[in-house]
Parts: sequence; structure tokens; C-alpha cells
Amino acid sequence: MSWRVVLSTILIVAAIVIGGALWRQNATGSTSLEAGRSDYTLHDFELVSLDSEGREAFTLRAPKLTRDPDVRTLDIATPVFAIPVRTGGNAKPWDVHSAKGWVSASGDEIRLRGDVVATSIDADGQPIRMDTQQLNVFPQSNRATSPVQVVVRQPGLILNGHGMDAKLDSRVVQLQNVKARYEKSP
Repeated sequence: MSWRVVLSTILIVAAIVIGGALWRQNATGSTSLEAGRSDYTLHDFELVSLDSEGREAFTLRAPKLTRDPDVRTLDIATPVFAIPVRTGGNAKPWDVHSAKGWVSASGDEIRLRGDVVATSIDADGQPIRMDTQQLNVFPQSNRATSPVQVVVRQPGLILNGHGMDAKLDSRVVQLQNVKARYEKSP
């Protein structure tokens, strides 16, 4: 038998095996994306999300964002969110930083994890700061919750609690199991 016949036979068998594998993959409805892979990634970006009425829900800046194609959620590395205040007055937007972030497909829920810091200035010009390891933000209702320890700082007052529900517009923060410490203002 000549080497050309042997080589031709091997190539024909390989083509049949590869063709069969591709046919089975196509028949099972597999996509070209592997499970757990993103359909796009953004680097060093700024994104403005609008609510259902066309108003700004939040602005997001981060070094990296990936989108899950199956559930259309966003995973973010070291996000910085600016969450606007819906009510009138002179209150400033909330700036929220964390190690990791997640945004729901509809943009109505933001989950922040790891070294979360939220800061703002109220209508009277007084700063407020919240520190926690977990913060869930609901931009359309201007609300934030946390199931873990939260420290809230305002001039002259430090509040420690486990569990929080905050109305971001009015800066009303409800803490459970709260301990307060008053400090002299300079």
C-alpha cells in the first residue's frame, strides 16, 4: 500500500469524525459561548443607566465590567457608583465604592461587596458616610439595605449597627442592634 493511500484514508476518517462532532454539537443547540463566559467586557468605562421614565438611575465608573449573556447581569470590579437624589433640595448624589459589584438585568438592584463606602452631603452641607461589607442598593426607590454590620458617621455622631435600611433621598437610616457614640465637633 502506498503512503498516499494511507494518508488519504486517515484524512477521510478524521474529516468524518470532526464532521460528526460538529453535527452533534449543532443538534444539541450549543452556542459558541462557553458556559460562564461573558458576551462582552468593558474596560475603563463610564456608564449612565436610565430608569423606566428616562431619568438617571445611576452612573457607574469602573476598570472592568463583564455581562452574563444568559441572565444579562453585570459583574464589576472596583465599581464607583453615583446615585442621584430624586427629591429636590441641595443634597448631593451618593458616591458608593466597593471591591466588587453586581447589577441586575433590569438595573433595579445593585449588590456591592467588600469594603463598601457610601458618602454624601445633605441639604444642610453636612457629610454622611456609611461603611459596610455588603450593601444592596435599589436606585429606582432610592433605598439601600445591608444584612451585616454598618457604621454610619455624621459630624459628632458614630452609629454602629447590624442590619440597615436607608432612604437615600431623605438620608433616614434605620439600624438594628445600634450603638451610638457622640463626639465633640471641632
